[in-house]
Amino acid sequence: MIVALFLTSLLLGVPAPSTPDPVQAAAAAGVPSALARDVASRAAARGLAPERALAPVVEAARAGLPGEVVAAKILEGLAKGAPPERVLEVAAELGGRLSRAAALVAQARASGLPHRGDRTAALADLAGALGAGVPPDAVLQLVDAARGAAGGSCEAVVAAARTLGELARRGVPVRDALPLGAALAQRAPASAGEVAALYDAYRAEGGRDAAAFLAEAERRVEAGAALQGMVDTFGDSPDHLVRARSRADDAAAGGLDKASEHVRSAREGVGPGSPPGLERVPPGRGRKKPK
Repeated sequence: MIVALFLTSLLLGVPAPSTPDPVQAAAAAGVPSALARDVASRAAARGLAPERALAPVVEAARAGLPGEVVAAKILEGLAKGAPPERVLEVAAELGGRLSRAAALVAQARASGLPHRGDRTAALADLAGALGAGVPPDAVLQLVDAARGAAGGSCEAVVAAARTLGELARRGVPVRDALPLGAALAQRAPASAGEVAALYDAYRAEGGRDAAAFLAEAERRVEAGAALQGMVDTFGDSPDHLVRARSRADDAAAGGLDKASEHVRSAREGVGPGSPPGLERVPPGRGRKKPK
């Protein structure tokens, strides 16, 4: 009896194994503690177990992916009142896209493209492009276009992919916009929102020919011309686009103008830049005949 009581007291004195704290587990995986606590508290307020809400965040972090991007998506879904199960589903999908984005960036770097920017931002942007409908093989075509180009880089490829994604969200097929994306990938990374904003302005002005818009944007990028001003806001052109003169056009026009000036000067007997009013002296008049 005494032995039984002793054993019982020992058993009663042994603390029961505790469940690991999900916030601490997330922090151990590399997720900022404050962010993990925020996700846990928001999830609990919506009736979602904190460990379930943090699971995709921890999974991404352990895979070397930016878990904070997944956490931000979960917080966004919870704030918008989306069903908890749908929030978890979207978070899992984002984790998969981040994994594919990381593989694509690794391939780009292996091909020789430099990457000096923020890795988290690059993966988030590329995952967003994949989510908008830009397939991985299109991203690899951008990588091929950027290889060997003076401005080619991982950042330029990501920015070009984001441009394709923004246009895809506006109904422009990726295959149609891919030549423009390739031209962008060969140069210093530009704001992905610039082309999208111009396309919105083009549509607002009544432009309906997406192919014409893409062709003009591609021509300007290849010529090193600014995209600003390509939308005709005054209605002077039938397709609501302003065609910029390329460097080749300017060189050709300049050469033609110079040649025309020489022809005119020879015909009129005056040199370029002669004072106004100096006219060619007609043959046989105003000249002395040789004796």
